[in-house]
Amino acid sequence: MTTTELFTRFQQRITAVGGECYWLENLAQATDVIIAHKAFEGKEHSIVVPPGFIEKPLWGNIGTQLQEKDFIVQEARSPAEVADTPAGLSNAELAIAETGSVMLAENKLEARIVSMLTLTHFVLVKARDLFPMLDDAGTRLQQLTKAGPEQKRYISLVTGPSRTADIERTLTIGVQGPKAICVLFIDD
Repeated sequence: MTTTELFTRFQQRITAVGGECYWLENLAQATDVIIAHKAFEGKEHSIVVPPGFIEKPLWGNIGTQLQEKDFIVQEARSPAEVADTPAGLSNAELAIAETGSVMLAENKLEARIVSMLTLTHFVLVKARDLFPMLDDAGTRLQQLTKAGPEQKRYISLVTGPSRTADIERTLTIGVQGPKAICVLFIDD
């Protein structure tokens, strides 16, 4: 399956559950998508990132680019500070085309709350980390969970915005997580 076919499948799956995604050439294009997103209509241009995110070699530049566009980029510190902020930005270890899911892997609560408590979650993913099915990502999952200093202890697959129908069987979006998710594939 070609990369274009994988992305198309991912896009179909995530769109079907209320999410959105984009295929972008670089972080500058990702910055433009974030800035223009409806998450900031009538709201402060502020985005929360995991601790140390801006120092990450691959992703850190987007923080600087957002700041240059008058965005406030703040590191997550506590659940109370992050809850219901307009947007969060983090990265996924990989994505699964068959389900339209991203795999988030972190060790610290401060990093995990960005994807759980913000109203809109922007997720950066390297294009080469888009796999057809979860089985195809098995080796990568083993690497992430292998004991040692790089081991990830909290791994979750996220497919679309938070949704539940256990309140009088009425579908409700954003009760136990973000109301919106926007996956940004960076063609590296």
